[in-house]
Amino acid sequence: MDHNESTRKFEQLMMKEADHAHVTATELEALALLLPEKSRQLAQLQVKASHKQAKEFREVAQKLKES
Repeated sequence: MDHNESTRKFEQLMMKEADHAHVTATELEALALLLPEKSRQLAQLQVKASHKQAKEFREVAQKLKES
């Protein structure tokens, strides 16, 4: 595997992980509405963390694409 191929594979992995984090956040947002208050607050914190993680994975993938 050459450098370009490994870079593309890593970029694809970052995008896959970003998509996964986004789906997780979306599902948690829907479920949080059904939870008691304290659990809902924790779920909302996880939603924020998942959205942040998705953004960071996308940024890494973009940097790889640009280099």
